[in-house]
Amino acid sequence: MSKICAIADLGTNTFQLLISPLSEFRVEEHLQRPVGLGKGAMEEVTLQADAMDRALTALHEFMALFISKGGVASDFYAIGTSILRRASNADIFIQRVYEELGIQIQIIDGMQEAEYIYNGIRNSLPERWEKTSLVMDIGGGSVEFILFRGDEVLYRVSLELGGLRLKSLFSVDDEFNLAILKDLEVYVSNEMIPLLDVCRLARPSVVIGAAGAFETILDLESRSGHAPASCELNLEVFLQHKTNLDALAYEERVGYPGMKAFRASIFPYATFLVEKVLRELEIKELWFSSYSLKEGFWFTELQNPSNQP
Repeated sequence: MSKICAIADLGTNTFQLLISPLSEFRVEEHLQRPVGLGKGAMEEVTLQADAMDRALTALHEFMALFISKGGVASDFYAIGTSILRRASNADIFIQRVYEELGIQIQIIDGMQEAEYIYNGIRNSLPERWEKTSLVMDIGGGSVEFILFRGDEVLYRVSLELGGLRLKSLFSVDDEFNLAILKDLEVYVSNEMIPLLDVCRLARPSVVIGAAGAFETILDLESRSGHAPASCELNLEVFLQHKTNLDALAYEERVGYPGMKAFRASIFPYATFLVEKVLRELEIKELWFSSYSLKEGFWFTELQNPSNQP
């Protein structure tokens, strides 16, 4: 039996698990859990006790599944991103995880995160992809942008513009509301100045969205079946759904066809970012990739002859 590995992406809003053989990349299991590790931690940047408890519950579930499939703890990789980079008490959570599960969380910086995401994306796209492209991976705390052409990365940056982060700064009764759009536009525009300046020179023709909110954008198109490694999204349909959802209260958004309940609160912030990038750069082509950090970690760190059984 092939040796397997588990890779957990410990996001600010969602924890995700990938289980794959080490000998070849293949998704044997893919789980998502709406942990909300960053909930209540955006302003004080302090992990809340209940959030840490939810995170431990998810990691226990992930490890139990991995072991049940024949995995061993030493082949379980846990990657910490935005909220664990920033939280003042992240060390407490990291220690709890190690004591309870024997997992040593690897905290990566924004540039390393972007590299893994890029390597995941590149392995999901059709062969001979030569379009100048801008990758967006929208998390709860940060957004990773990677500008590339062919096999050359032209620019990459991690900006603290994730959905939970923006919601903590701009909301009405702790939810998205059209009344906050003007202030949100000013804030995001200022944060994006260097990114947009570089992109205007490179002139990307396509935006590629990595997992996360882009999975929901795909779901809103009512596509059934297993998500492809990558595919083009319908831009007009996306913009229409965005308009519809922006006008809804949270309770109505949750019930919108194709909407995942755990994304309903921060989804309008994500779509705001996508629409802004498309508009500012006059891009007319939008793609989805189901590969992101986890897959990129496998291709970067584990795709090695020494992993062969």
